[in-house]
Amino acid sequence: MTALSHLTSETLADQAYAALRLAIANGELAWGEKITERGLATRLAVSPTPVREALRRLEQDRLVERTGPRSLRVVRLSPETLAEIREVEIHLQALTARFAARHIDEETLARLEAVLAEADHDRAVLARVHRSGGDLPPATVQRLLVTLRRFHGIVEEAGANPVVAGLLEQARAFSPSIRLEAAVAQLASEGSAGWYEDHRRLLQALRDRDEDRAEEIARRHGSPPAAEIIG
Repeated sequence: MTALSHLTSETLADQAYAALRLAIANGELAWGEKITERGLATRLAVSPTPVREALRRLEQDRLVERTGPRSLRVVRLSPETLAEIREVEIHLQALTARFAARHIDEETLARLEAVLAEADHDRAVLARVHRSGGDLPPATVQRLLVTLRRFHGIVEEAGANPVVAGLLEQARAFSPSIRLEAAVAQLASEGSAGWYEDHRRLLQALRDRDEDRAEEIARRHGSPPAAEIIG
């Protein structure tokens, strides 16, 4: 299921906006790609009106820029600018972890523990395959990455700060997605478990309500090579 698929809700403009943001973030709409209201409306199976409203919002977000009366293109950012945006994202994630340590409850801690238990199973499978010299199963890699994303999503929810959450969402709109093929190649190339173990360290800091430690771990965690997952 792609981001640019059929919309059915009454809030078509909101859905079109969300779908187009996702399409840009995951590379379905590439940096610098030329787009039109009518072309996107056809792909989303809606009239041009909600797409027009969505594109106005994306212009305000500086994700698209107008090149003509009815034509636009996805912005093209330099690698340096993207790296700086990623730096902002890392600091926002760290701040969210600090707030999570301040507000988290026992129920949320239990949810995080359950998610990591799922991740541990897939990580163990990948570690065994890696040690044997085999090819990492793409489905397991993808499932592990999705599970870890759920973990961070729960931490962000626990942070409970709408301003930081909004800024983080904005920064992520510019972040290139991790391709499954690239993740498989990275996973097969290294053997450090440090990045993966940061999840356990962060969970412990949250249990201890240690705001400084939680922020430090989240900032250090950042975005190292996905290869470090397998150990």
